[in-house]
Amino acid sequence: MKRELGVTNLNQIFSELSETPVASASIGQVYRGKLAENGKDVAVKVQRPGILGEIALDLHVLRILSPIQTKLQNLVNGLKTSQEDIDLGIALVDEWGRGFVAETDYRLEAQNTIDFESAMRKRGLDAVCAPTVVEGLVRDKVLTTEWVEGTRLDKDASEDVPRLCGVAINAYLTMLLDTGVLVSLYIADVISNPYALQLNTNMHTIFSLTAL
Repeated sequence: MKRELGVTNLNQIFSELSETPVASASIGQVYRGKLAENGKDVAVKVQRPGILGEIALDLHVLRILSPIQTKLQNLVNGLKTSQEDIDLGIALVDEWGRGFVAETDYRLEAQNTIDFESAMRKRGLDAVCAPTVVEGLVRDKVLTTEWVEGTRLDKDASEDVPRLCGVAINAYLTMLLDTGVLVSLYIADVISNPYALQLNTNMHTIFSLTAL
């Protein structure tokens, strides 16, 4: 993190930073921090070291195995395997791989977050927003956004949850059919900690652009 942010001591940027991740998954992990310059609570998403190389290796193995899987699948179904079948299987692996590799581009994720927020405002979807990006703290492998407190939507007993589900469906359809940027859903009040599906009393629907 220090290398990505160009500092020798993280205290130059954060007055507080959790020692252990508050969320973790295959590509990255998230720490909670407080900015030294203004005391703002933030979520700091950090990419796991060497993850791009691991993804490349996995994709290479999948490309090798894809023709075998295609032949076995066709054999089970009593079908002959053509070169077109094999090429299609490899093309599917390549397409999946492009999407997965794109998830490691945190600068792209930050820009998509900003673009998504603007798109929601232009379409009058005021109940939907994206986490505000701390643009000065975005790097290839580090993404910083504002943090929000909340409770997980799937564990909340609020009577407003069904309405918010409708808001979420509307937002997803807008993404799929209009904006073309698909993001992950979070429910919260102010600006998101973009790493947990959340809900609180102000009932804003908040999206984050990439899963961990």
